[in-house]
Amino acid sequence: MRLDLRRDFVEIYAYLAGRVASFDPATNEGPGDTGPVKMIEVGYEYSQGGWVAVVFDTRPDAEPDGEWNSHIEGNVLERPHWEEADEANIEGPITLIDPDGNESVLPEGTGLAEPLGELIKAVLLKARADGVFDALPKADGCELGVEHHDGAYGWPAYDDRGRDNLA
Repeated sequence: MRLDLRRDFVEIYAYLAGRVASFDPATNEGPGDTGPVKMIEVGYEYSQGGWVAVVFDTRPDAEPDGEWNSHIEGNVLERPHWEEADEANIEGPITLIDPDGNESVLPEGTGLAEPLGELIKAVLLKARADGVFDALPKADGCELGVEHHDGAYGWPAYDDRGRDNLA
């Protein structure tokens, strides 16, 4: 099986940009009350259906505490082919094509947490460079974060927060 992340990059980027453009603090389906966004958390899962969730955290003391998990519903982009790739990887190696078009082979049982987490991180950094977050009502020090649903991947490392991950 081949898992081509180039298509995922484009589709996740478009989904993220749409979620940012339609953000309304009064109807936010994320942690916190109305107010500026303190954290943009992108969570994902690949072994139980495959999806990406973009959650805006408006708590003044927001941190990567997994609270986004309570706000998945209504914030999801389905990725069912991730589950298919994971199942294929349980049985044998799969070919992975990264967003730059480079191919590699993931040995049997490797898991997709890291390559998918790195994909989403790249989407966030590209969106930031492109100014996608500029119009979003952000709190000072608004952070970007990526987290696997079960904690198998997280960016940034907790001690590195506030450096490369500012929106």
